[in-house]
Amino acid sequence: MPDWRPLLAPRLAGLRLPPAREREIVEEISQHLDDRYRELGSAGASSEEAMRLALEDLDEEGLLARELRSLSGTARPMDIPPGVPPRALLGDAWRDLVYGARLFRRSPGFAAVAFLTLALAIGATTAVFTVVNGVLLRPLPYPDPERIVRLWEQSARDPGEARALSSGDRARDEVHVRQAT
Repeated sequence: MPDWRPLLAPRLAGLRLPPAREREIVEEISQHLDDRYRELGSAGASSEEAMRLALEDLDEEGLLARELRSLSGTARPMDIPPGVPPRALLGDAWRDLVYGARLFRRSPGFAAVAFLTLALAIGATTAVFTVVNGVLLRPLPYPDPERIVRLWEQSARDPGEARALSSGDRARDEVHVRQAT
């Protein structure tokens, strides 16, 4: 069987393919040339003539480049090494979801625990966000909330004792008014 690699490499040089992709293409074309070589040999062609006829299919001007460009979208996606940004994020995500669904179908107990865990985590996160949003992020539902004040009274006898001021309290001279911060 002839070695097709040295004959195919110069024909692919103009395409500027990544080395891994070029190896895949050379391997694929070599298999097709081997099949054609065997077919011609079994039909009675000599070894040199079978090799020449098998290569004639590739000799047409630009045939190989045209065919490879038309097939460039159908190539198997390469594994993404760490640190390299993904090119087909949605396609990869879809394949991951389908794979996950198959795994969940195989072990429904694990799937139930995983879904329950996700539901509880999402629920807890939503509850915490609701509280934080209501208490810290939203403004008070009053006009001019920065003018709200708090009143309390402080005993002259015990300065450490303070209590909220009510409308019935008459000790106005001991009242301290401070604006809330």
